[in-house]
Amino acid sequence: MKILLLGAHGQVGKALQSFCPPTHHLIYPDIDITDRNILEEAVYSIRPDVIINAAAYTKVDDAERNKDRAFAVNAVAPMIIADLALKTNTLLVHYSTDYVFDGEGYAPWTETDKPSPLNTYGSTKWEGDKNIMGSSCDYLILRTSWIYSLNGHNFMKSILEYLKRNSPLTVISDQIGAPTSVDFIAVSTYQMIEKAIKNRHLLGLYHIAAAGEVSWVDYARFIKENCTLSSSVTINPVLSKDYPQKARRPLNSRLDVSKLKKNFAILPPPWQQDVSATLKMIGVD
Repeated sequence: MKILLLGAHGQVGKALQSFCPPTHHLIYPDIDITDRNILEEAVYSIRPDVIINAAAYTKVDDAERNKDRAFAVNAVAPMIIADLALKTNTLLVHYSTDYVFDGEGYAPWTETDKPSPLNTYGSTKWEGDKNIMGSSCDYLILRTSWIYSLNGHNFMKSILEYLKRNSPLTVISDQIGAPTSVDFIAVSTYQMIEKAIKNRHLLGLYHIAAAGEVSWVDYARFIKENCTLSSSVTINPVLSKDYPQKARRPLNSRLDVSKLKKNFAILPPPWQQDVSATLKMIGVD
C-alpha cells in the first residue's frame, strides 16, 4: 500500500513514520499543503492509495493573531486535499480536535454532537472537517485531544522543563480531558486504514483518545510523581478564567470513543499507562 503523508515533521507525522508497517510504502515530501499546484503534482505523480493529512496550524493562541494562515492550513488545504482524493479515488485520513466543541457540560462528546468552537483554531479545524465531509471523497476523520510525544512541543515536555528548572508552576484545574499518545494514534491509524480499505462502510468520523480523564493540573502532578526528576516545585491550581490566555479553551474535552471500539475493536489504553511509558522513553521515569 502506497501512502502519501502530509505533515511529516509534526508530532503525529513522526509517529506515523516510526510505526508504519513494513508492508506499506510511506512517502512524505516536504511541501506546502496550502499550494494547490504543489499538492496536485504530488498526488498525481505519487498516485497513493491513501493520503494522510497530519499537517495543521496548531498554535492555539497564535491562531488568534494569524487567522488567515490558520484558515488556509486548517480549512482550505483539507478542502483541496479532499478534492484531489475524490478525483483519484484515494482514501483520505485527516486529524481533527476536541477544540471543535464549546466544552459545555460533563458528558463525553460523541461524533454526532454539534460543534461550536470557542476559538480560531477550533473554528478553522471544524471548517476543514466540514469541507472533507462535504466533498464526497472516502475519508476517515480522527478527532483526538491532548496529544503528546517525545517530539515537538507539548504539555508533558513543558512540565518536565519546569521541573528541571525548579520553576514555580500554576496549572489550570477546570479543563478535563485525556492525555493521548501519538504512538497510540499512529498504530490505530494504520489498523483503521487496513480495515476500512476492505470495508468501506466503516469510513467516516471517529473520536480517538486514551481511556479515563484528568485535569491539566492533576496531569502535571502525575508527571512529577512518575519521573525521576527531584523537584521541590509546588504545582498550584488555577481556574481558566483566572489564567491569561488569548484564546478560550473548552472546559470539557472528554471524547466518547464507543464508535471506535465497536467498529474497529480498538481499546484505548488508560492515559496513565501511556504517559508512564513515554516518561520511561524520555529517560526521566
